[in-house]
Amino acid sequence: MTMWITTFLNDSKGGTTFGSEPVEFHAGEADFLTATVLMSSAKPCKRYFFSELPPGYTSKGDFSSRRQLCVLLCGQLVVASSSGDVQQFEAGDVIRLEDTEYETPARSVRVTSSCAARVLSVQID
Repeated sequence: MTMWITTFLNDSKGGTTFGSEPVEFHAGEADFLTATVLMSSAKPCKRYFFSELPPGYTSKGDFSSRRQLCVLLCGQLVVASSSGDVQQFEAGDVIRLEDTEYETPARSVRVTSSCAARVLSVQID
């Protein structure tokens, strides 16, 4: 089984671009007589933290200085790249932020839901 996550990467022109990456699930160590548990391969990480962004929040400049995997727990976000590409995310979506270079004009994130957006960020390194 495959789950797709969104990636946010450096492009060849010094900007950012959206992409996607598959996460493959494999049979885990579970009781084979019951439902099969699927797991991806393990990846190392440094630390994690939670953020809450209020309704209407818009970042004031670049928003990512470290490689991280972000899981939107509730709410809705719009993320814009420096080239103007825009993508909407809703609760349950996963995005891997690989582009950590400061940019002008900066990338931005905006909360579009009427409730706060809560994000679990896992720093990769």
